[in-house]
Amino acid sequence: MISYKDIFDLDDTGIIPPVDEKSDTIYRQSQISVIRAEAGEGSDAGKSNNFNFDEGMSEPGVPEYNDAKDKTQITDMVVRKKEEGTGATINPVSRGNSSAEWKLRRVIADAHQGWVRCIDIDPITNKWFVTGGSDATIKVWDLATSQIKATITGHIMGVRSLKVSSRFPYLFSGSEDKTVRCWDLERTNSAAGSQIRDYHGHVGGIYAMDLHPDLDLLVTAGRDSAIRVWDIRSRAQVMVLAGHRSDVTSIQCASSDPQIVSSSMDATIRLWDLRKAATQLTLTHHSKSIRSMLTHPHEATMCSADTGGNFKQWVLPRGDLLNEFNTESDDSKIVNTLSINPVTNSLFAGYDDGKMEFYDYVTGDLLQRTYSKPVPGSADKTTIYASKFDRSGSRFITCEGDKSIKVWAEE
Repeated sequence: MISYKDIFDLDDTGIIPPVDEKSDTIYRQSQISVIRAEAGEGSDAGKSNNFNFDEGMSEPGVPEYNDAKDKTQITDMVVRKKEEGTGATINPVSRGNSSAEWKLRRVIADAHQGWVRCIDIDPITNKWFVTGGSDATIKVWDLATSQIKATITGHIMGVRSLKVSSRFPYLFSGSEDKTVRCWDLERTNSAAGSQIRDYHGHVGGIYAMDLHPDLDLLVTAGRDSAIRVWDIRSRAQVMVLAGHRSDVTSIQCASSDPQIVSSSMDATIRLWDLRKAATQLTLTHHSKSIRSMLTHPHEATMCSADTGGNFKQWVLPRGDLLNEFNTESDDSKIVNTLSINPVTNSLFAGYDDGKMEFYDYVTGDLLQRTYSKPVPGSADKTTIYASKFDRSGSRFITCEGDKSIKVWAEE
């Protein structure tokens, strides 16, 4: 039998990422805080350690934003200790005007002929975004005008996950029809269609996917509880990561270990060792199903939320619990989607009943609570299935159960 080692070159030479000195420094400082507290030298909660993140943050093709609010850079990292038995807390200082309220600016009614289930924004130009719906279609939209640019068909069931490549003009999609497909965005208007590859192996719907930032690897997962790693060029299945006992709901990839992080309806988060194709660490702090988890765009932390309205923040790579807080609303506590504003450093949570909450990522304090109103002619409430901030942090998009796409902006 041919193993994945015969198909894919797993030689570490030249691909091992450099040591993440910032993360290691942050983690060591948090341990020093614990040692000092235990030694009776007082808490370091009031002290801060500054790290310069300005160098190396610019990316080719990303436009510069002249607005001072959009151009704010990460310059500080606060390292503090909580004396609540939850471990060290490491969070960035809030930037920009995080107190401004978000207001609805535009509604794209009947964007799909069914629930709008997933979204991704072009990571290079920040000028367009794609959405997938339960009508089995993928649509490309202009971010500035909200005009439709292309409709991609091919799936035979609802589209549940999307990922736009930052290295190639490709879009990857996962569907309830158990297929993963690759689309060439430069051929969306071609009579022959834009699909160039498909990846078969899942025995259930695909609910989550991500691309490795350095390697030509696509990671997908969903209802069959298995995480599959694909070589996007050869379409070969490199490996299968098994361990979750229920639907996998989120996947995040990174250059440094852990290179794959996943969350599941089995209430666990798993950190994976890509070289060993095995679980490196399992986080079991949640007591209810986890529907959303994502890593911070600028620091080695991540946040997860479960169906009980419980939020937890973690530090990577060791998976230490940093902070936890709960929604105080008496309404639905089922969190479907999380998003982090890369500029103001606020955390968005979208709920099953249309509730929208914005939190300070540092402290977990509630900044704003509002509700998305369903479009006329639909049900009394709408469900928020997916969300995304654009690269400037000035626009925010929600995908909802009333078949609409809503664009929000700060006052």
